[in-house]
Amino acid sequence: MQDMAARLSDWYVAQDPRRQRRLIAGLFMLLQVFIWMVLFKVLWYGDKTITDTPVYYEYAGRIAAGMMPYRDFASEYPPLAMLLFSLPRLLSGSSYGLFVFWFEVEMLAFSLGIIALLTVLAGRLYRSNSRVALTLGLYTLFVLSLGSIVQARFDIAVAFLILACITLFALGRQLPAWALLGLGIMTKIVPVLIGPVFLIAHWRRRQYGDLWRGPAVALLVAVVVALPFLLAAPGGLAGSFLYHAERPLQIESSWASPLLLAYNFSGYEVRIMSSYGSHNVFASLSDSFAFLSGPVTVLLLLAGYWLYWRRGFDGKGGWSRESLIRFAAIAMATFIVGGKVFSPQFMIWLLPLLPLLTSRENPWPGAIYWVALVLTQWEFPYRYWELYLMNQGMVVEVAIRNLTLAVMVLLLALFSRPRGGDAQWR
Repeated sequence: MQDMAARLSDWYVAQDPRRQRRLIAGLFMLLQVFIWMVLFKVLWYGDKTITDTPVYYEYAGRIAAGMMPYRDFASEYPPLAMLLFSLPRLLSGSSYGLFVFWFEVEMLAFSLGIIALLTVLAGRLYRSNSRVALTLGLYTLFVLSLGSIVQARFDIAVAFLILACITLFALGRQLPAWALLGLGIMTKIVPVLIGPVFLIAHWRRRQYGDLWRGPAVALLVAVVVALPFLLAAPGGLAGSFLYHAERPLQIESSWASPLLLAYNFSGYEVRIMSSYGSHNVFASLSDSFAFLSGPVTVLLLLAGYWLYWRRGFDGKGGWSRESLIRFAAIAMATFIVGGKVFSPQFMIWLLPLLPLLTSRENPWPGAIYWVALVLTQWEFPYRYWELYLMNQGMVVEVAIRNLTLAVMVLLLALFSRPRGGDAQWR
């Protein structure tokens, strides 16, 4: 056995570095398939009693019956999300079980795509195969730490599009990056948060023409995707985006935590009611908190963008790709922490970004994120109903999770000077 391991090691060392990276990526892809198809079906991962796949299945069934989204039925999801729901239906027919299987296969394909993109980006950023292996190892650990919610929601497709935009931009293909951003917005609005990061990079690098060309390309792609629905049902399409702005204070959000803590420790009156597809907090201050969440989050986002303007460049047109990734992650995490809704699947958006910001010399970004992921899985789905009943232990646990993610954002911002590898201006 030792001789075989030694021969494999010698064979690996003899390979070209690019081939070594492909081998590393292939091994992690096989591991991802095993996790998806085996681990997520057994042990504690098998609990999928709280899932959105019935909603996806219902929408896909309506489309298969010839109904048009936004005109013939209302939906809170953008057009490309509806496409993601429809593709598994083509293979499953009317069987819900087969629909779930093919939907999970579809999401697995996006996860494998993330591994491919991480291999390319980490290889270019750090020019070290050991760093590539560490990045893919961390991504795999994070997927396991968040749990099977990764395969039961379409947010891994959103994470793929976010990473694809950043990868193209970092490698100098800015207009294709903007085009993908347009697709990302039509899948789930949140990728729009990295648009200002791209604009700042254009301005500071004196790429003034791209300041209008990039957003124009993103807008054109988004309009092309949305055009049939804009013509048929403009109000219905607008409603799919406005729906989220109208949502009340969701039970897992950072803004809900103080109210739930006050309920447990001082007798403050709180009720939990269902609306907008979630459980929401209603109290004397809940509407005020929900209203404040918007401007406060915008101010925090602007602070992050300003910090990127100050720290992401050397004043001579040089820039750091690591800073691009860092402040994209800061924008995403700020939106999650600051928003009035904090669904567990939002954590998926950060899965590909934090591995790129974590190293042996600087392990704390990944370590803090990992803690937040474990706390998220502990709460959802296994003990979610305890939170719904405002159980003191779970209320405290979710508040700690939210605080942990907020600390991660703060530390990412405070220690935003790039170090090592990509710290050189390029």
